[in-house]
Amino acid sequence: MDLDLNLTVGPGGCVDCRHCGAQVGTSTAAPLDKAVRTQRPPSEAGPGMHADPARFTDRPIVLRQVFCPNCLVLLHTEIVPADEPCYRQWSLR
Repeated sequence: MDLDLNLTVGPGGCVDCRHCGAQVGTSTAAPLDKAVRTQRPPSEAGPGMHADPARFTDRPIVLRQVFCPNCLVLLHTEIVPADEPCYRQWSLR
């Protein structure tokens, strides 16, 4: 079963990368638990992110990205306050 352009449910219910076949999640309840996660300054998102976040909020802002642990294809990106949990806490039950 394909979940999106990058993920598929493989044999035994594991979530796999469609690009390289690596296991990204151990189950559909935890589809990204083996993914590589980074947290960086939002300015590293590209040239469109040049404004200082301090002009808009008093909370530190971060760029969070999630990648396949093998081929490093980008699976998820968010720019959020650093003290907030990832908004993509989802499962495929």
